[in-house]
Amino acid sequence: MPTPPVPPTPVTPPTLPPEVVSRLSAGLDPVDAAIEARHPGAASGRQPVHTCYLPADRMRPDIVPAWAARAGELLAAYGGDPTALAAATGGDPAADRAAAVHAHVVRTLATEPVQDLRVDLEDGYGPRPDEVEDADAVRAAEALLAAAGAGTLPARYGLRPKSLDPAVRIRGLRSLDLFLTTLAAGGGVPPGLVLTLPKVSDPVQLRVFDAIVTELERRLGLAPIGIEVQVETPAAVLALPELVRAGLALGPGRLVGLHVGTYDYSAALGISAADQASDHPAVEYATTLMQLAAAGTAIQVADGSSNLLPIDAAEAPGADGRDVRRAWQRHADLVRRAWHRGLYQGWDLHPGQLVSRHAAVAGCLLTGLDDAIARLAAYAAARQATTIADEPATGRALAGQVLRALDAGLLADDGLAAAGLRRDTVKRLSGRTTPAGP
Repeated sequence: MPTPPVPPTPVTPPTLPPEVVSRLSAGLDPVDAAIEARHPGAASGRQPVHTCYLPADRMRPDIVPAWAARAGELLAAYGGDPTALAAATGGDPAADRAAAVHAHVVRTLATEPVQDLRVDLEDGYGPRPDEVEDADAVRAAEALLAAAGAGTLPARYGLRPKSLDPAVRIRGLRSLDLFLTTLAAGGGVPPGLVLTLPKVSDPVQLRVFDAIVTELERRLGLAPIGIEVQVETPAAVLALPELVRAGLALGPGRLVGLHVGTYDYSAALGISAADQASDHPAVEYATTLMQLAAAGTAIQVADGSSNLLPIDAAEAPGADGRDVRRAWQRHADLVRRAWHRGLYQGWDLHPGQLVSRHAAVAGCLLTGLDDAIARLAAYAAARQATTIADEPATGRALAGQVLRALDAGLLADDGLAAAGLRRDTVKRLSGRTTPAGP
């Protein structure tokens, strides 16, 4: 005999009528709009793993192939096989992992050794006579145009002029003008141009720089250019929320990055030269605040550099392989620590750092990648097939890891398909939907 159906339990009507709820919650409407404006979402484009800084007088059309060649020489001499590279950079010595990392470094040096290049007219260049800096600004722009014509210009490139401090303001803006004017006269500015504003201490400096860049764009017929702010003064760290708000007010994609200035900031706090480093607690506090201020926006945060350079006797008499390996180890340790903290970009100052950068990045991405793919596939299918019940925030983090592995070429679409995933699904789950910049 069939069981009679159980009658539904009567539902008690809510106490508050809908119109009362709407009236009482109406005060949240402007808050909703403000939160959405303040947190527009993650950037859609790939974040470069590094920004390579080059003094303007050293810029030449073949600079990227030249850096790759020098990095390849150092790799062959001091990390020529997977075991040697793992030992030199402190990587995982397991044979399969070491082989995968070594292969990634070799492949990346051959295909995309530099992802972001910044011509430097500030501290790395120093003060020069006006006619010398004028000429270097022009020649650097011409070299970038030539690199674009040869197909060796990185996906992102740009200029760091001098700051807006009174002593160098006019000089820096003149160089910026000459640089952009030369690019514009070269038959079209290649995509990926970014300008780095150093030593920012007040949001007004960002707004003024934006106004000047806007006027140059208008007069030269340029598309909107992305701006990065260097956070390297105590005032900038204290003003980070205001700086980000000012950057967002400039319009979508104008402020694209916050880059910590490790050594200027450390020195400003009175930290001794021997202790100045991106893993110093004071610098890590600053980068954590940068992450907090930029969270939920399309503004990307970058760590600093290592000033211990992998130089051997070819560049400095008396240096040898021990100096190279010591510098690689230190640099790779800093990169791994930054990635552990959610900082996926840093500065590189020497061709040899391409080896330790790409090795450390590959090691970070490969660690736990198979588990991340499996967990993400289970989450995407709403099966929760693993023993871990992941929440949406964790799903975004898993998708971010998988997407960075795709960006780096360490994972292909067929590897995703084997887990039942698609690239567009991973991008959607990561939240990478907002334009990364102009």
